[in-house]
Amino acid sequence: MQQTQQQQSAYGRAPVQTSAQAQAQAQAQRIRARNHYDILVGEGFRGTKRDRPTDRSLPPSLKRQVKESAIYNDLQRMERNLDWTLARKRAELMDSMGKPPKVKRTLRIFLSNTCANQPFQVAEKNQQKREANDDAAGADGDEGDDDEATTAPQNTSGAGSAEQEQHQNDVPSWTLRIEGRLLDPSFRSRAGAALSAHATTGRIGAHKFSNLIKSCVVELHRDANLYPDESLGTSNIVEWHRPSPSIAPQLPVPGTGGSTVTENPLIHSAEPALDGFEIKRTGTEPVKAKIVLYPLYVPERYSVSPPLAQLLDIQEETRAGVLSALWAYIKQHNLLDENDHRVVRLDAPLQALFRTPTINFHHIPEVLHRFLHPPQPIVLEYYIRTDKAEHRHPTAYDIELDMDDWALRTRQHNVLSRFDANSSLSNEIAALDDQIAQAALTIRNRAAARQFLSSFAEDPHGHLHAWIASQARDLDTVLGASQTGTGSEGDASSSVHFSSEEMRRAETFQGAWINEAVIVSESQRLAERLQELQSDTVRTSTQA
Repeated sequence: MQQTQQQQSAYGRAPVQTSAQAQAQAQAQRIRARNHYDILVGEGFRGTKRDRPTDRSLPPSLKRQVKESAIYNDLQRMERNLDWTLARKRAELMDSMGKPPKVKRTLRIFLSNTCANQPFQVAEKNQQKREANDDAAGADGDEGDDDEATTAPQNTSGAGSAEQEQHQNDVPSWTLRIEGRLLDPSFRSRAGAALSAHATTGRIGAHKFSNLIKSCVVELHRDANLYPDESLGTSNIVEWHRPSPSIAPQLPVPGTGGSTVTENPLIHSAEPALDGFEIKRTGTEPVKAKIVLYPLYVPERYSVSPPLAQLLDIQEETRAGVLSALWAYIKQHNLLDENDHRVVRLDAPLQALFRTPTINFHHIPEVLHRFLHPPQPIVLEYYIRTDKAEHRHPTAYDIELDMDDWALRTRQHNVLSRFDANSSLSNEIAALDDQIAQAALTIRNRAAARQFLSSFAEDPHGHLHAWIASQARDLDTVLGASQTGTGSEGDASSSVHFSSEEMRRAETFQGAWINEAVIVSESQRLAERLQELQSDTVRTSTQA
């Protein structure tokens, strides 16, 4: 009977034990599947997030083994210096692009005049006509009969009278021409000069004479009684003023080379640019012409008043140039206030000009405005001759202008374009850097393997022991499985960390620290228990 009950109890426990084993096996399978999934995901992430190496340094131990590796370190130092220099030059180029470079250019002005229907020209034409008629009459008399000979002179006389009436209707006149041409700089190549000439012909991006002056006034000295001023365009004073811009300016297209660049016009207007002006008037007497030109300065230049010009030693300058010269004068004579550098204590010459003993520096540009006047115009005199069909002045007048150096700016653009990260040269350099970094990584791995094997060859037992301990520490760090014990002092600051390998050994718990650790642990547990009892007592008393 008892045996039968034992068998039934055994049979009753078997399904329970079998189900527990099945649950354990299923849980183990789930854990293995999850671990396998984690491994696959980790490999996928490592494949997708693998960064390219950027460290190109070599291990220090390699210098002792391969002495030639010092050359590589020297090359790296030179590369760092070169990169720093290129970065500095690029910053300087970027800064200079905001300040357009200037170059001295020469504007050459030519004066000439032509005549039409003057008395000597009419006499020459009549003489030529007479000679032509005589030749034609003689040829007709030799070849034709008497009737034809009598008819031909009648027709000729009729034609001559008609021409004479037409000449009588022609009024003597003369035309004054004022032409200007911007000379090419001496450093420009032949290709650049040819491109500039082509641009001038097509009126595309060229510096025309009308774009280089603001105003042109021509005064003709003629007898007021014979040639009174009229309102129909024949007055003795002719004025031309630069038209206001009516078209949005466009950036110049830089050329392919350093000097082959089209020049950008100074004015964008619907009116076409002109190479010169022509003034036509009637008359047979020589005329004296006074030509007043106002050049166009970019930026605007001013004529400095004589007292300030004598003090600063400048006659004509831009507003920024005058302010810069005045600042240099202030620094040279130590006129800044020692306590407040915004205040300028004027000396006797400046007090006579500004009429105040002190002035704030940010007020100087406002006060300086009344000492700046429009620049002096260029006055040319020319005698219009009417005794010659065409007369040119033997002298050409040169005017120096500060123009934007588009050739230099184009070269700067070309240099900056090579620093572009998407350029072919930058991509080639980046590819070489990747190859060098990959080679340096391979060398570091090989050096670490060599050091590992050399240490193993010298002391196999100690090397393996140290290596296993290092791997155990790394594993504990990754898994977070480090154990903490209390040091010999019994406080938290003297805690001792043990790895799983050390915890496995029995002699670890036979040290002198074990008794103190137990005492400290029990004291902490007793203190926590006492605190709980006190809190329960206080809670009970409050409820009562």
